[in-house]
Amino acid sequence: MDSRFKLVAFDMDGTLIEDKSSWLKIHEYFNTVSKAKKYLKLYQQGKITYEEFMERDIGAWPKPLHISKILQILSNCKIRPEAEFVIQKIHEKGLKTAVISAGIEHLVSKIANELGINYYFANKLCVDEQGYLTGKGIMVVEPMRKDDILRALVNKLGLNLSQCIAIGDSPLDSSFLKSVGLGLYLGDKKEARLIGVKPIHNLLEILNYI
Repeated sequence: MDSRFKLVAFDMDGTLIEDKSSWLKIHEYFNTVSKAKKYLKLYQQGKITYEEFMERDIGAWPKPLHISKILQILSNCKIRPEAEFVIQKIHEKGLKTAVISAGIEHLVSKIANELGINYYFANKLCVDEQGYLTGKGIMVVEPMRKDDILRALVNKLGLNLSQCIAIGDSPLDSSFLKSVGLGLYLGDKKEARLIGVKPIHNLLEILNYI
């Protein structure tokens, strides 16, 4: 147990939910996965910005597309069975919680509210007055720079990054996990070692550190 921690920050896709990506779930539904993988590779190679990635990703979906259809697709995403208990115990210890996700805000807000998480940050889909997607998105969280959002949050709360635990499941979370007092990687031990953080296999293991 370590009483210095004051905030636990989670990735969402693949971490709080079992689905690896809310974006990918939509692509799977519309059979546009190959385009999504191509755009993600361009972003990871630094050939396009994340804003450009979002616009291309959204542009791959059929048109016109109402936000209600997106919500229907994402409604099947499953919260990890232990997540509610873990969040409850974290709060009982007096710590705050946050979700910092490059996923879609409509899902992130739903998950955060269901779990009672204190703060959430995610990317937005732009819709017109009738609720149809415009093809644009608003970037709030860049996947490889989640630590920027966390840094702003802890500054607002009068904390520092050493007082935070961060949990993620992807190499894209590397800077996020390494910026804090304790980074936990939900998944492959080898990937965790490459990043330089501790591996966990279940969210329940977080409770060992608070």
